[in-house]
Amino acid sequence: MKNEILEKQYRQITALYDMAEELASTVESGFVQDTDAQIAIVEPLVHQVADSADILSEEFVTLFEVPAGKKTAKGRIEGALRKVFTALEEYRNRVGLRSKKTVVALANIADPIVEKIRKQVEKITVIFMQLVNLSLDRIMHKYEAEEFRRSNEKAFSTITTTQLGY
Repeated sequence: MKNEILEKQYRQITALYDMAEELASTVESGFVQDTDAQIAIVEPLVHQVADSADILSEEFVTLFEVPAGKKTAKGRIEGALRKVFTALEEYRNRVGLRSKKTVVALANIADPIVEKIRKQVEKITVIFMQLVNLSLDRIMHKYEAEEFRRSNEKAFSTITTTQLGY
């Protein structure tokens, strides 16, 4: 049973690769009028999601192979998650700056995928919070952390109860 849960959690992390690929494919969409503009909007996020997925999947495996490495893993995990949340914010800024000009259609194509990535990263954050004592303040902005806590209230109560030994 435990192996099935771990395998499912690992698949949650590696699903980021598919989402990055899906985001990259928006460049080839027939709805895109300016391919270069679409590349400029999505490419930095695609790269960061893939890079962070590498680190997160690696650290997930390492946590179970070398449990004593939690302290080292914590910093790498927080860094990878922070980079994704930052890349998501930068994506929103790029779309906001350009949407007033020519890329309103581009935002519509990529936005649902970006939202899917954000939700997936939140699920992954919860997975790692169950394994390592992560600091949300090191991962995301305060307003994001508050929203994250609200939307994951049930998971937080489980994590807190588990960490306190109840």
